[in-house]
Amino acid sequence: MEINTLIMHKSDLPSVSNLRILSNMLVLYRRIKKQERYLKGYLPNLLRNVVPDHQQTFTDKDIKRITKYWQLALNLVCDNIYNLTGKQLSEIEHRRIILLSVFGPLFDDLFDDHILNYEQITALVTNPEAYVAQNKTDQLAATIYLELLRGLPRRQQFIEHLQAVAYWQQESLKQLNSTITESALQEITYKKSYYAVLLFCDLPDHYPDQKILEILYPAAGLMQLTNDAFDVWKDVHKGVYTLPNLYRNFEQLQQLFLAEISRINQRLWQLPYPVKAKQAFAIIIHSLHAMGWMSLVQLKQVTAGVTSIEELKQLSRKELVCDMDSFQQQLKWLRHIRTLTNYVDKEINAIL
Repeated sequence: MEINTLIMHKSDLPSVSNLRILSNMLVLYRRIKKQERYLKGYLPNLLRNVVPDHQQTFTDKDIKRITKYWQLALNLVCDNIYNLTGKQLSEIEHRRIILLSVFGPLFDDLFDDHILNYEQITALVTNPEAYVAQNKTDQLAATIYLELLRGLPRRQQFIEHLQAVAYWQQESLKQLNSTITESALQEITYKKSYYAVLLFCDLPDHYPDQKILEILYPAAGLMQLTNDAFDVWKDVHKGVYTLPNLYRNFEQLQQLFLAEISRINQRLWQLPYPVKAKQAFAIIIHSLHAMGWMSLVQLKQVTAGVTSIEELKQLSRKELVCDMDSFQQQLKWLRHIRTLTNYVDKEINAIL
């Protein structure tokens, strides 16, 4: 399925132009560069108050992870939703987002690096005040977690969502087994991403309403599918099974992708917010999805004839990883953002 075939299915709703896409992405690029400079100055002061020996604790690599986590939380979720709904993040809300961006990578490491087992992680999540640290990493995570909880507007809801994140991380261990079913893989793909997004939503004072949550579920699922498409080379060599590398049904994945894009756009257009605000929201969300689409197209082409994981392993990193650095690829990316932002399948709309 080529992207050009989508033109006939474009929506009759107000169309976003190529110029608008380019303008918004340039604004986002400048914002990201400004954010990097801001965090570089803000983060040491924040950590100094929470973790006195932070300079010995966080390496340059850690700071880069924190920055990427923060920019994802801020630009794709928190600030994006606030801009859609006509709100502006306060300094206190920004502080919460940064604290989660410090805590999030640490929490992932507790699971990924087998620092704690699932029961210990659950104990930390549900009752951090009584938690007895096992090592420096979980002690640091607990310290930052408690600082984060102190200022949250919906503390218990955040705890429940974090517990859900831990549960779906535990379920993702099933992805180490090649017998995992396609339906189980899809559920894990969607839910481990969705509950991570809900953590971001718990930070601002105003929580998204149900109509926005119905947009965030498929959007989060496609975000994780995008990550999995880009990580095929890495995952296949680590023995991690995902929808793109295990089943390799790229035609079906593209159909799923487009169905979800259509649902997102149709539900977005039904919201009672200004047209430009809804378009800006869609452009940012679909800027990531467009990368996922490009990766699926490439994987479909290079894996034609591949019949097993072992054959997939023989393909090079260059063949399996979608290169986004070239000027030609970036132009293609901008075109795909526009197509996805304007895309609505009328047959799907009829049943929404």
